[in-house]
Parts: sequence; structure tokens; C-alpha cells
Amino acid sequence: MRLRVRHKLVLLGTLGIVVVSSAFAWINLALAQRAIEEDLRTRAVVYAREIAVTLGDRTTVETGEVLQNLIARLLEIRKSVLQLDVLAFGSGGPRVVATNVPAAPLRFSQHDGEEVHRGQIVLRSVSTRSERYWEVAAPITLENAAVGAVVVKFSVERAEQLLSRIQFWALTLSAASVVLIGLLMNASIQLVVDRPIQRFMRAISTAAEDGAPRSVALTGTDEFAVLAGHFNAMVGRIARFNEEMRTRVAEATGELDRRYQQVEQLNTLLFEMQRRLSRAERLALSGRVMAEVAHEVGTPLHSVAGHLELLRKDLPADALQGDAGRRLTIVETQVARVIEIIARLLDVTRRASGAPGPVDLERLARDTADLVRPGAVSAQVLVEVKAQGNLLPVQGRYDQLQQVMLNLLTNALDATPPGGRIDVTIARIAAGEIEIAVRDTGRGISAVDQKRIFEPFFSTKEAGRGTGLGLFITAEIVREHRGRIDSESEEGQGTTFRVVLPVATSEP
Repeated sequence: MRLRVRHKLVLLGTLGIVVVSSAFAWINLALAQRAIEEDLRTRAVVYAREIAVTLGDRTTVETGEVLQNLIARLLEIRKSVLQLDVLAFGSGGPRVVATNVPAAPLRFSQHDGEEVHRGQIVLRSVSTRSERYWEVAAPITLENAAVGAVVVKFSVERAEQLLSRIQFWALTLSAASVVLIGLLMNASIQLVVDRPIQRFMRAISTAAEDGAPRSVALTGTDEFAVLAGHFNAMVGRIARFNEEMRTRVAEATGELDRRYQQVEQLNTLLFEMQRRLSRAERLALSGRVMAEVAHEVGTPLHSVAGHLELLRKDLPADALQGDAGRRLTIVETQVARVIEIIARLLDVTRRASGAPGPVDLERLARDTADLVRPGAVSAQVLVEVKAQGNLLPVQGRYDQLQQVMLNLLTNALDATPPGGRIDVTIARIAAGEIEIAVRDTGRGISAVDQKRIFEPFFSTKEAGRGTGLGLFITAEIVREHRGRIDSESEEGQGTTFRVVLPVATSEP
């Protein structure tokens, strides 16, 4: 929330008042608490002395039962007294003659006894987790000698209640005074400060509409009136300057628009040319490299493969049953794998000629699913294709998009165990995009491997079962069709590949 000047002044003033009021309230409460405690302490001492004097005339003649009854009557009269013990001094030290709490007599130490013997009053404040009280010990004297002591336990509950009421009213009055002063300050600041500032703000706000603020009608001799005079003079200068600037800006804008349109056309042509040159250069370089690889490596490999076949025919059958036959099979397998890798690399740059046309993705998905269905049946994997709604065709080459679909289904079959399923869903996800989702219930791909699955020669399959070029070629074909491809996978939960392609024409 945006704070205005009036609000800031009121908040700062109120904060100062709160600080001062809180300080004075705290001092008053502290003084009141001290006064209440001193009054309670005085009352406790006087009460203990009165009881000691009363008992001093009869201690030697009354029995413990008489003292017990007297203690009970005294406790009924003074509700703030929680416990009263009467002690007698003897050769064995002080002993409790009578008390209203026999199970827990009040504390009376040797030091307390020495003080009482000298005729002094022992007073101490005791605080525990559950209560707070005063203990007073007064001497019982006979013939100017202390023969015993009265130990009284006083509750401070009444004093705390009184202090609580004082605190409540002090805080309530302080809060009420702060609110009242804040309201008075708000009204004063609004009249003296806020109203002139609002006039300036309304005048300045018009500058956002026509560029020149209005003058401020403010009379008087205070600072705001002087500021209004300078402000109005500045408004006149701004109006003249704005008129001159409009004329110059209008002249420059027309020329700038023409130049901008020319630069925009040139940038568009330059970007398109750079994109085409970059693509052509990459394809040309890849073509030269692949052609050189095919010539330098492909021909010797085919020769090696032919000689291996002749060698297998020349060797006797019993010789092929041992280690020689196994090693010969390994060599043939690896040579065939290298030849396949070279063919895949050539597929990256060797694209079909001709212009792209509209492709029905639903028919493409069903045709490709029919191609892999025999392998799926053999692997005991269910393949199902679903299309959602009427789908527009996409612009592309049918054979290349079918290669994308075939690579995704082949990978899904390799990753799905018997009894699993592969779902192919074709759906429209935006006004001009169609998505093909291939979901399997296979072993999934780890998070580390997902970052590399579209790199060339990277494969999650077992050694000898893949070249690591399938997804790389798939991603290249999707990018050439101005689409995008991504994957979602979790180990043990299957994998989903999503291919998004733009439609051939906009929907009417």
C-alpha cells in the first residue's frame, strides 16, 4: 500500500507519542508496584507483631490445642494469611508448637533464630513456579526475652490483582489518548499539509495527459504559497518548450519511421539468408564428411565382410564349432555394426528431394504401428493408437516423419517387457500445433541419461543392440520440420516421448 505524506506524518507522530506514553506508563506502573509491595510488607510486619504480642501474654499457660484454635480464628479473619506457625525456643532449638499446616511447617533457619532472639523481624519474599508470597517471623517475648516466634505466610494475590487493575486502566487510558491524539494530528495535518500537497498533485497529474501541468491556485504567505508561485512560473516555461518540441518531434518521427521500416526489411532478409547459409554450409560439410567416410571406410569394410563370408565357407564345419567360429561371428557382428553406423550417419544429411506436403499424422501413426505390430506380438507387447478429435494435417515429408515414428516405436518395444503396452496418442494442444505422444511401460530412463539421449552415439541399450543414432536423427528431422521433441521418464515407471509439429494451414 502506498503511504501518503499525511499518513507518514501521522504514523511518525503517533509512534513518538506511543514511545513517550509507554515510557511514562512503565514508570508509573513500576512506582505503583513498588508502593503496593511496600504497603504489603508493612502490613505483614505489623500483623506478625500484633500476633506475637497477643501470644506473648499466654504462651506459658495455654496448651497447644488452645493455640491451634486461636490460629484457626486468626486465619478466618485475615484471608490473605495462608499459614501461621507458632515456634517455641528450647535447648534443642526451635520447635513448632502449633500450625495450620502440620505436614509442611514454614522455613525457620538458624540465622532466622538469631535475628529473632535479638528482637528483630525477619522478612523475605518467596517465589516458586506456582505461587509468590511473603514470609514474616516476629519474636514472642516474655520478661524482655524471646521465648518463641510467630512465622506467618502472606499471599500477594490481592496485591497482584490490584496491580493488574492498575496496569489495565493505565494501558487503556494510554491507548485511548494515543488514538485521540492521532485523530487530532490527522485532522491538523490534512488541513495544513495534505490539502496544499493534493493541489500540487492534481496539477502535476495532468502532465501525464498533455505534457504540461496546470498552474496551482494557492494564496497565502506560507511556504506552500511561495512554492506555488515558483511552480506556476515553471509551468509556463514547460508549455513553451513542449510546443517547440512537438514541432521538432513530428518532423523527426516521419523520417525515423521510414528508416526503421527499411532497417527491419534488411534485418529480415539478412536473418533468412544467414539461416539458409548456415544450414547449407552444415549440410554441405556433413555431406562431404559422410561421402569421404563412405568411400574411405565403407568400401574396405564391405571387402572385409565379403572375405569373412568366404572364410566361413572355406573353413570346415568342425572348425566353426569351437573358439574360431565364435570369434569369427564376433568379427562379423562388429563389422556389420560399423557399416550400420555409417549408413545412419549418411541418413543425417541425405534427405529426400522435393517439396514437403500435408501429412495426416493419424494415418502415419497407424501405418507405422502396423509395421511394428508383428514384432510387438512376438514380444507380447500391446500397441494401441488413439486420435483425439478432428486433426489438421502438418506440413512435412511423409517418409521422414514415418522414420521418426518408427524410431520411437522401436525404442519403446526394446524397453518394454512382455505383458507391457505402448500407447500412441495424437492430439491438438494449441491453435497451430499437433502432438504425438508415445508412452511405454518399460524400465524408464534415469535422470542423468535423459540429458544425453539426443546426443549422437549415446544409447541406453545393451552393448551391440544400438548405434546411439536413432534419437539423434529423430531430433534432427523434427527440428527440420520446425517442431520440437522432449521426453518424460522415471526409472521403473516407463517413458513418454512427445513430438510437437505445426499444422499445415490455420484453422478457419
